[in-house]
Amino acid sequence: MKIIQFLHGNQMGGMEKFCIDISNELVKRHKVMIIADSFFKPFCSNEIIFKVLDIHKSRNNILFLYNLYNTIVKFNPDIIHVHKQKSIQILNRLRFFLNIPFIATKHDMQQKKAFYGLKYAVSISKDMDSTISAKNLYHIYNGILPTIPQKIKLKNNAFNIVAVGGLRKVKDFDKLIKSVANLSFNYHLTILGSGDEYEYLQQLIYELNIQEYVTLKGFCDNVADYLYSADLQVISSYSEGFSLAMIEGIFYSPILISTKVSGANDILPKELLYDISNLTDMINIIYKNQNQYKQIFNKVKNQYMDILNMNYCSIEYEKVYHLVRKDYHEK
Repeated sequence: MKIIQFLHGNQMGGMEKFCIDISNELVKRHKVMIIADSFFKPFCSNEIIFKVLDIHKSRNNILFLYNLYNTIVKFNPDIIHVHKQKSIQILNRLRFFLNIPFIATKHDMQQKKAFYGLKYAVSISKDMDSTISAKNLYHIYNGILPTIPQKIKLKNNAFNIVAVGGLRKVKDFDKLIKSVANLSFNYHLTILGSGDEYEYLQQLIYELNIQEYVTLKGFCDNVADYLYSADLQVISSYSEGFSLAMIEGIFYSPILISTKVSGANDILPKELLYDISNLTDMINIIYKNQNQYKQIFNKVKNQYMDILNMNYCSIEYEKVYHLVRKDYHEK
């Protein structure tokens, strides 16, 4: 099968990483082209045909649309898979000239007009269904390409807590920092990720006088090692699609807790879900009952590790691609 993955953007987040990872998996069995900003090329397999997309061009720019049309037609794909609202809007301008089906995966819970009235779409969690209106809606959980984690040295003689994500408001890292500041035992919180809220969060840490207990580590390419070496992983977001950090936690963390967000509501039992206002109490309980919570989380691991593997995920997408192609060409 010939597949185009179409991605608009120039920063690596969960959605973008998923697009690259599934492309790297699919290219083992299919011919894959990625149309995206040049930023993403170093992350792609050498087997992938990479075409640079100038994301600074307007979606209404005739020359931009003409060049994109020519790129697609020359490759002659069986299906186009898009991952962002602007990608859908661009393809909608070309679809009357292309006799090629396209399918869109929605990766967050925000209401977006582009995901209403689609013919084919993928929802990555049960909660997300309400934000998509598509004639044919499929359900596939995200996955990752697991690695073998290594033990690394974190804070000595401390209960080590790790959080992962871009430093953005939606992650509620400020509330996480305020919550751990009220802990009465020896802890250390490491937040992995970069973003616009770095200065604000760093200032908050100094204001609370907990710089010995909280570290903003920045972007790391060995997240698995941190999760594997920690005592607890915390997801504090007020909104998620299907958190990549949660999937990584299922593979690597000893215990994971999350706010009641999309994805976590599908996967985690009530014992591992919490309200942000009760986070301090939740961490205190886990600290005193670590073996009990490890056992609870191990049941989640045993149930979902195979399903959340990128190999499984890519096979599920292949099935959907075939269904879409069959339906599209029969009508």
